[in-house]
Amino acid sequence: MQHHILTTGISLLTNFAAAQTPRLAIEEVLRKHKEVERFFLADPKTASAEINSLHSRTGFLDRKGNLALGVTLVHTHTASGNLVTSLLERFLKRAGVRPLYKIPVKGFDKPAGDFDPEFAQHEATAALTQMRERVVEHIAKLRRQTPDLAIELNCTGGYKAEIAVLYELGRTLRLPVYYLHETFKTCITLP
Repeated sequence: MQHHILTTGISLLTNFAAAQTPRLAIEEVLRKHKEVERFFLADPKTASAEINSLHSRTGFLDRKGNLALGVTLVHTHTASGNLVTSLLERFLKRAGVRPLYKIPVKGFDKPAGDFDPEFAQHEATAALTQMRERVVEHIAKLRRQTPDLAIELNCTGGYKAEIAVLYELGRTLRLPVYYLHETFKTCITLP
């Protein structure tokens, strides 16, 4: 059994926005839930960096029946994070991914330019610390439930700071950390 922990970002929303004429702002995209879902389901690998990288690593979209694949979605508790995660969760459930967990972490719904530097540092530190602690607790729980579980960390989606924390966590816990850049055809394991 494999279990992949993914940071989720907003590639699905930005890809949808870019495909519209004229290009939409993310605030407008958030009001088009059903249209975003249709866009996603039409070509999941192209629409979502998270699905593209998970499939590249596991081939799960080509397999039918029992996948022996579990996923945890780490997402910010924001309008965009919640929307993307809900769409990914429904898609993964339909694909037969079990178990499926979500870890919401602190996020920001207002533009970063609206924060003074001291507040921004405080909030970013709190959010990243919370993410790290929740993922560590989750990994410990997964290991208690299934001691021989193969856990991998997928740091393709999410913000760069989240990716850095997940990478450091993988190195500390000696778990594989992988990444798929949009121009690559395959995932790379980070050293």
